[in-house]
Amino acid sequence: SEVVMTLKRVMIIVILLFFLSLSFYFFVVSNKSDIKVYVVEKKKMIVSVYASGYIDSSDSIVVKSEVSGYIEKIFVRENEEIKAGQILAIISHSPIKEHLKEVEAEIESIREKLKENSDYRRQLLSNIDVKRAIVENKERNFYRKKALYEEELISKEKFEEIKRDYEIAKQEYEAQLSYYKDMIRSLQYQIQSLQSKYNAIKAEIAKYYIKSPINGKILRKFVNEGDYINSLTQNNILFSVGNDKNIETILNVDEEYISLVKEGMKVLITVDSYPNEIFQGKIKVVEAQSDRTTRTVKVKADVDYNKQAFFNLTVEANIIIKETEGIFIPESSYKDGFVEIVERGKRRKVKVEISEDKYNGYFLVKSGLKEGQKIILQ
Repeated sequence: SEVVMTLKRVMIIVILLFFLSLSFYFFVVSNKSDIKVYVVEKKKMIVSVYASGYIDSSDSIVVKSEVSGYIEKIFVRENEEIKAGQILAIISHSPIKEHLKEVEAEIESIREKLKENSDYRRQLLSNIDVKRAIVENKERNFYRKKALYEEELISKEKFEEIKRDYEIAKQEYEAQLSYYKDMIRSLQYQIQSLQSKYNAIKAEIAKYYIKSPINGKILRKFVNEGDYINSLTQNNILFSVGNDKNIETILNVDEEYISLVKEGMKVLITVDSYPNEIFQGKIKVVEAQSDRTTRTVKVKADVDYNKQAFFNLTVEANIIIKETEGIFIPESSYKDGFVEIVERGKRRKVKVEISEDKYNGYFLVKSGLKEGQKIILQ
């Protein structure tokens, strides 16, 4: 059977487990005066470090808002199972939706212009056709006049004037053609720019649709419909989400004792919700940084609660540092290497060898005593 002696917070404690009896007891031996006697028994001493903490989920997360606005709609309730990507709430965003519609209208207007049979394209192509007809007419005239000039039937000045008109017509035609290409290219660039703008607005709107990042359940709801959320302050927490299949226990160990705690050590847990039970687990993580405010180091443990474990429940823990089995005697019975024993009503000094370690008021006897002997307490 086991007796657990627990000291107050952040102290090394010793748990006494008795193999042969539930507790030690005293005999009163009559020898002119009452003498307090301790019966030597084999025991198991457990040295542990006390810690307090809480139950958490290894993948629990607080869902916050990146944007400000009023809560328009909430779709979930506390303790409800949810999926990753599921919409939990919507924050009002009417002005942004209107802006998106305006951009959509601009994109659609430009797409209409870019259609092959659009009025815009036809007008541009019509201007090109006019310039082409002019240049073709100027070209025919140029070659006729050139033949006459070569036969010296018209003057050089007249031919040069016709030649200039022809070249100007060609330039105007090419300019009109370039203008058409530039306008089409400009519209295509506008489409790309507006599409980027559209995608950015869509991404911004997505922030107003609050989604769960993980599978799990709603642990706590911090807001109600109609509440205002300010993303620039710390009051932008909407939900706490966690997975109750990935329970872990968070313990805060005083930094004075953290060097004693190692991964894999056994830990005994008590929870106020189940006052008559002790749950067992193992240390899985010892963090490498201390909290300067509390002067504690966070330690994580896997614990088999075998009952419903609510998130954030406060726990108290004893991390088992060492277990020692043997004969233990109270410090008050030992003096200068000797103890006094009682045999057949007589007192006799016996030399004993003890270990250097103390166990909360007890010494471990290495030699000199055996079970069943009665030693006198000073």
